[in-house]
Amino acid sequence: MMNTKWLAVLLPAITILSAQAADTSAPRWAVQAEGRQVYRADGWQATWPGVNWSVRFAGKAVAVRLNDSVNYYALELDGTAAQTIPPAAGERTIWLSAPDAKPHTARLFKLTQSPDQAGLFRGFLLRDARPLALPPRPRRQIEFIGDSWTVAYGNLSAARECTEQQIVERSDASRSFAAYLGKLYSAQIQNNGMSGMGMVRNWGGNMPQVDYRSYHARLLQNLPETAPGNNAYRRYDWRPQLVVIGLGVNDFGTAVGPGEPRSQQQLADDYAKAYHALIAQLKRRYDNPAFLLAATYLWPDDRMRPLVSRIADEERKQGTTVAYVDWQNIELTGCNWHPNLADHAKMAAQMNSAIRTLGNIWDK
Repeated sequence: MMNTKWLAVLLPAITILSAQAADTSAPRWAVQAEGRQVYRADGWQATWPGVNWSVRFAGKAVAVRLNDSVNYYALELDGTAAQTIPPAAGERTIWLSAPDAKPHTARLFKLTQSPDQAGLFRGFLLRDARPLALPPRPRRQIEFIGDSWTVAYGNLSAARECTEQQIVERSDASRSFAAYLGKLYSAQIQNNGMSGMGMVRNWGGNMPQVDYRSYHARLLQNLPETAPGNNAYRRYDWRPQLVVIGLGVNDFGTAVGPGEPRSQQQLADDYAKAYHALIAQLKRRYDNPAFLLAATYLWPDDRMRPLVSRIADEERKQGTTVAYVDWQNIELTGCNWHPNLADHAKMAAQMNSAIRTLGNIWDK
């Protein structure tokens, strides 16, 4: 919610095993990517949280090649987290042994966000192993649009007071409400969350020249959408049946200051207008998906919930398939008063209840 500055944390590199003659690169056809990323000659780049890559193989071991001094990653084997990879300078190769020669699936999960710097995943290496075809991608797709709550900022923390480094260390997008709902519905997801950003106003009125909508069209947030290959709207394989929007904590979480261009009422009016415009844009782009609009109580004036609930009602009257969820009974004991792990699970359950009111949105 409040953090927009990113710290390059240099930590000791994981031990790199020496290359062997039997080590081979997994071909691109064997790697399945999820989330917003850009593939270039030297590998995949990503800035958004929750981006991940999978490979299926049979053999002795699998490795990932990384060059990322900012982000944390989790390396999973057959759906179970096997190793957390901290940021470190320079290119590294991190190996994971397979328990047997049977088919296994490895996944590298980007746990953190890095809007100012793209991490580089060079690809998988296989040791005495052969790549296998992955199952077809799930037909279901869910896009999550939001701020630091969607990012899972500080959700691992047991304390609200966190340093900049601790915020990065204690954020895990693989245990966000977005990831939970993706697993629940066996869906591909995009976690397009970005800390500090609002629909029309950022936290504390910060960076008034931009807002969340300035970045939504970008595959990599640190490059303009006009950069070659960086326009997310040209991803023709992405047509989510459900779009979840959770923007407003930063718009209304702090009172409008005397030096800001809007009054509190103008902020509410601009927010509603921009919200409707975003929904209209996404309806055209994604061929009328369903929407879930999320809000929560914000102390002391509770400005977000009534407004988002009203927007949902107005959209419903216009024929939009839409539900509203009010995130309730959450502790906010993560970093800087953010949802903790238990909150994310509870929020996902509340969102699931709201999604079920939409009927069958998946088979259109």
